[in-house]
Amino acid sequence: MIDLRLAAVAAALMASVAVPALAQQGTANNSAAQQLPGTATQQAPVPDAVVHKVGAALRQTATIRQKYADHAEAANSPQQKQELTSQVETEMLKAISDQGLSLQQYNQVIQMAQADPSLKQRVLSAAQSGG
Repeated sequence: MIDLRLAAVAAALMASVAVPALAQQGTANNSAAQQLPGTATQQAPVPDAVVHKVGAALRQTATIRQKYADHAEAANSPQQKQELTSQVETEMLKAISDQGLSLQQYNQVIQMAQADPSLKQRVLSAAQSGG
């Protein structure tokens, strides 16, 4: 079971954008205060506390995706699919915000991890260990 969960978490991390539908909901005028320090112009190390929060959120969002995967396949109408998508987005946003992260911060670390194998491993380890 843990290997399956880790695979789901790794797959979620490898997605081109961690939460693509949610990213569209973010406002274009997010404040600079929501960005991680040093990430706007340089790739500063991501603090362990942030890595643990992102890992926990990643694990939770992967669980949410898995939970709704079968429901999405069974949805018969576009309206049902939209309702499921809305539920998934709401639960994912809550999982991310429950960790004290904004969607922008979460996506930013996920994108950085895709380009940085060391950060990717740190995030996956945090996700596997429970955050």
